[in-house]
Amino acid sequence: MKLTILGSGTCVPSLKRSAPAYFLEADGRQILIDCGSGTVLQLEKLGRSYKDIDAVFITHPHPDHVAGVVPFVQALLATPMFAREKDLLFVGPNGFRDYYKSCVASIMGAPKTFSINIIDIEDRLDYPPLSVIAAQTVHSENSIAYRFEHNGRSLVITGDADYDQGIIALSENCGLLIADCSFPGSMKSRGHMTPEECGLVAKKAGAAKLVLSHLHAIPSYPDSERINECRVVFDGDVVLAEDLMEFNL
Repeated sequence: MKLTILGSGTCVPSLKRSAPAYFLEADGRQILIDCGSGTVLQLEKLGRSYKDIDAVFITHPHPDHVAGVVPFVQALLATPMFAREKDLLFVGPNGFRDYYKSCVASIMGAPKTFSINIIDIEDRLDYPPLSVIAAQTVHSENSIAYRFEHNGRSLVITGDADYDQGIIALSENCGLLIADCSFPGSMKSRGHMTPEECGLVAKKAGAAKLVLSHLHAIPSYPDSERINECRVVFDGDVVLAEDLMEFNL
């Protein structure tokens, strides 16, 4: 597997960090996890194309995680000299199918040359070559985190999530943990983790590598301080997410 961070930011516009989105490749599969505003442009910067995406996994339908869905679908339908033929899969939490119908299909309609399939994931999904596990997070009514497994390797993306035992269990012995680290400890906000809480999840889960993502820019608080706070409890491999950063598993 190869993961690229397309957007390491939040709902707040930033020239440094795009809205939340990740690009996962595995044996030819090309997958988006979340699709915030600017996701299609970030793919272009990476040298990849929205035309080749096989599936989109959504953690929850807050605007910063789904604002790029309509532009993505519109690009698939309206690009000159391009007629997509392979079907597209959307996966999301309970209620996502209804969200798609009311907020995307109502605007874009149905494609003529391919089908869009939508799954409200419960806890597991076999999506060859990947096995996908989902777990509820403490954030919003139907927010979830994902674990992707392939050839004995594992990746966890928490989406927006507060510290809880469910995230620890989902992340057990994972090779790469991408964690919501929105605010420093002094600005703890329900539904998001602090750097120290991210470190505790990684430590208790036995994660091999921790990446702090979903980063709000805080005046007078250097991003590097997140690493320092995290290291109070976690002495493993930890890095700060940057847009277009790549990880091989």
